[in-house]
Amino acid sequence: MSRVRDLMQTEVISISPGASVVDLIQLLGEKEISGVPVVDDSGDLVGVVSSKDVVGLARELGAVPEAARWGLSLGAPPRDESLLNPPIEGEFFAYYVTPGGGFVDLRDQIREISGNAFEGYTVAEIMTPAPITIKPEASLNELAALLKDRKVHRALVVSDGSLVGIVTTMDLLGALADQPGV
Repeated sequence: MSRVRDLMQTEVISISPGASVVDLIQLLGEKEISGVPVVDDSGDLVGVVSSKDVVGLARELGAVPEAARWGLSLGAPPRDESLLNPPIEGEFFAYYVTPGGGFVDLRDQIREISGNAFEGYTVAEIMTPAPITIKPEASLNELAALLKDRKVHRALVVSDGSLVGIVTTMDLLGALADQPGV
């Protein structure tokens, strides 16, 4: 297994740019994934959206009590410098270390937020419009370098402008773990 095409998942879960953020949260939770490609009605790849984007919106809305209390937002540094900044990214949402050394799991807090807090927001408003892509012919070394350099957990596999798969850090780690002598 030496190429992205050998590792990529070809059954890609995606979402429409017009879908609501509430629908996105539900999809991520049901599928136990941290992000999805955004595909328009024509099947064209238009972006990528992740749990990190949902956390960013929740912070901006002041919908996460601890984030609001500590001054955590996309545009402002934390008021309390004893917090880790940026968040420790998990498989789903993010964790913060409190001044007392405890962990706050924003996933639990976001689940408790009323759907009304995200009402009216669409995926198009929070997605990243220029997703990180890779070709099926790329080597696993190229994939690892891309994920590391861009500090992302997934790359969308594109051939001739069409989305043909997705590959994640977990896929890459699984391939490495399956190789004898690694």
